[in-house]
Amino acid sequence: MGSEGLASRRAAYRVLRRVHTDGAWSTPAVDAAIGRLGPRDRAFAANLAYETLRWEGTLDWALGHVLSRPSIDEDVRDVLRLGAWQLAYGATPAHAAVATSVDLARAEVGAKVTGFVNGVLRALARRWDALPWPDEATSEGLGLATGYAPWIVAEARARFGGQARDVLEAGNVAPGVTLRARGDAEALAAELTAVGLTPTRGALSPSALRVPGADPGALAAVAEGRATVADEASIVVAEAAAAAAGPGGRLLDACAGPGGKACHAADLGARVVAADLHEHRARRVAELAATLGLDVPVAVADGTAPPWPPGGVDAVLLDAPCTGLGVVRRRPELRWRRTAGDPAALAATQRALLAAAADLPRAGGALVYAACTWTVAETTAVVGSFLARRPDYAAEEAAVAAGTALPDGPGRLLRPDRDGTDGMYLVVLRRS
Repeated sequence: MGSEGLASRRAAYRVLRRVHTDGAWSTPAVDAAIGRLGPRDRAFAANLAYETLRWEGTLDWALGHVLSRPSIDEDVRDVLRLGAWQLAYGATPAHAAVATSVDLARAEVGAKVTGFVNGVLRALARRWDALPWPDEATSEGLGLATGYAPWIVAEARARFGGQARDVLEAGNVAPGVTLRARGDAEALAAELTAVGLTPTRGALSPSALRVPGADPGALAAVAEGRATVADEASIVVAEAAAAAAGPGGRLLDACAGPGGKACHAADLGARVVAADLHEHRARRVAELAATLGLDVPVAVADGTAPPWPPGGVDAVLLDAPCTGLGVVRRRPELRWRRTAGDPAALAATQRALLAAAADLPRAGGALVYAACTWTVAETTAVVGSFLARRPDYAAEEAAVAAGTALPDGPGRLLRPDRDGTDGMYLVVLRRS
């Protein structure tokens, strides 16, 4: 293996180590690891890291059937994971996948483990197709086939029934770049076309442009603040919040970090106050608003004990902390970080946030609830329990046209398989 091939694999390995050791998110870890590589090696290293994280559970299950000892050091396990992905999914010849993994092990862990890595991956190459793969009718079997923990498969089947596999597989398709035009979207599209890109208008918002293959960091429109990077689902949420507040209305974004929705709503004319529980996230909101030239006051505040008077705003946007299963296509490690108890635990937090926010809008105002997930517990169940306790609120179904109506409660769900967006639940609740 040439030095550049080793360099790209070492970069992917270091991404995995940061994600597993430091709890880092994959995107900043990838950006930090690949910066000094050439364009081709950057693309290879990023894809290898993201895909290995995406298929981690399946790879671990398969490796478990060929490992000669039950416990191994985690640094060695990450070498094996990278090699296993190349063997199983990377269209890499077996001899090359094994040899490059041995070289990686020697460079990153030490010569003492090279024989072990060689033996395990050779055994996996021989036995992959003969492993006792469970029936895909089971949650374990479908999870291994699509790269998810069994409990996520069970949650998907509870929400989507026979369409669960479509949603899970859509979460394995890496998202392209979507830009939000802050001015004339047609002019921005022409500008992007002039530099060799092929933008297409978003299906859900007139300000959205999908730009496959774009590097946002290299675009003048992004550097100059004439466009921002935003998934179209997030664009729809911000537009719904601004519309709920009304022209020039007062909007509180109660869980605002990192600030994209708050700034978008401000661009649309809302008078936005942003808040977040975490100081570093509130700081990111302030930095983004300053970069975009927007007047968005920012506070560090606990949404379950908001320091604002009742009836003081026209609308509250509550983009609630959640399992994030709707964004696993851009954060593949999330599917392995979350546990089966997380939807219920986070639903308790979501209920507390909704209860605390409910008195903040004026009479006739609105509470906009969003969550970048699709579990029943965190979406219709949370909103249903809120409406049962607060008869002064009702779902304003006509306020959101995008996405799919749900059979078990109010609101709409944007789906990666149908809408090409992140998974996002959204409902506008109007106070009487």
